[in-house]
Amino acid sequence: MCCPTKVLFGIVGFLSAVAAAAHWDHAVDLDENYRLLWSISQQDITFEVQARTHGYVGLGFSTDGTIYGADVVIGWVENGQVHFQHD
Repeated sequence: MCCPTKVLFGIVGFLSAVAAAAHWDHAVDLDENYRLLWSISQQDITFEVQARTHGYVGLGFSTDGTIYGADVVIGWVENGQVHFQHD
């Protein structure tokens, strides 16, 4: 299993490459280990998740606050490679 720092830097590094010019208009620390940043443009919402974890990090959206029918993405680092799964 990967260390928290590698997961954080791996995910942040990947997201930084995707959204290199992103300017974060909003940020929230959900706890000391999970920070969510986002900006809203005319048609898109761009997110960055910063997390300290020994496993994976997830982000999901739901119309009623439950996991059922939610739109979820999970990310992790394995052998130095960043992986994402969307369901």
